[in-house]
Amino acid sequence: MEKQSLKTAVITLALLFSFLGTSLGDLEERIVAVVNNEVITLTELNNSLRPYMDKIETAGYTGAKKEKMIYKLKQDMLSRMIDRKLTDQEVERLGITVSEKEVDAAIERLKQSQFMTQEDLEEALKQDGISFGEYRRKIHREILRPKLINYSVKSKVVVTDSDVEAYYREHQQDYTGVKTYHLYNILIPVEFSGMDASRAEPLKKATRIKELLDQGKRFQELARQYSAAPNASDGGELGVMDAETLSAKLEKVVSKLAEGEHSGPVLTDQGYQLFYVEDVQPAKVKELDQVKDQIFKKLYDEIVEKKFQSWLQSLRENSHIKKML
Repeated sequence: MEKQSLKTAVITLALLFSFLGTSLGDLEERIVAVVNNEVITLTELNNSLRPYMDKIETAGYTGAKKEKMIYKLKQDMLSRMIDRKLTDQEVERLGITVSEKEVDAAIERLKQSQFMTQEDLEEALKQDGISFGEYRRKIHREILRPKLINYSVKSKVVVTDSDVEAYYREHQQDYTGVKTYHLYNILIPVEFSGMDASRAEPLKKATRIKELLDQGKRFQELARQYSAAPNASDGGELGVMDAETLSAKLEKVVSKLAEGEHSGPVLTDQGYQLFYVEDVQPAKVKELDQVKDQIFKKLYDEIVEKKFQSWLQSLRENSHIKKML
């Protein structure tokens, strides 16, 4: 009863403040939303909006378009702040806590990932106008919310082997591998001096090699004899390569070759190259064991997102929320 009375009192005051406007003080302290027994002020909203407002200003939007964007931004941000307030209240209701050690560990992980010292971090925060104490409180909140989601949502998500197998059967086309080529090359280097004349002799040599290949000479023998590439002694063998790993230019050349065929001279960053395809393996559907973990994660993430949105909507429906913006 006492909690309900407090909630009613806060709502009443919030409504009163909204009607009285600036007569109670600075307009910035106007209440823009009530969430159960708590309020969101215009100051809090504007602070959250500031980075986005700066981007709108620098983007050069004007007139009605600018006003429309600002209005939508304010509404969207207020909705996000209301959801954040709801989740914070749920954290408190459930008694979910975060220890100082957890905060310390999170900050250490951040510093390590960014190769920062404590001094570096505090200096970066200072430039953003944030104290280290404020930053610790922010990290504390960011750890709380995943804990809440784990407790309220993720703990109730189950993905079975049957789910994974059923998804695999229905979406096998999404798990097709890539075409592979067993490639060889011959490299004739070019001095890239900016003069086309410097390419004439290498092109002539590469063209002559192409003629020898057309006459039936073995690619590997010509590679050992003429190629300047490090793999020349191996007959120019590059190995088996996925189509996805090839550059767009090279993939365009190689994809036109069947097994046992060679290309003409191709100008690359290293010089003129000729390519030979010894073997082509078509793309095959991957086995279930190869993609099982990938499918499990996909299904799990999708269910978590769906349940989270449903859970959040339930929080909204069972709470007193009033927007005054």
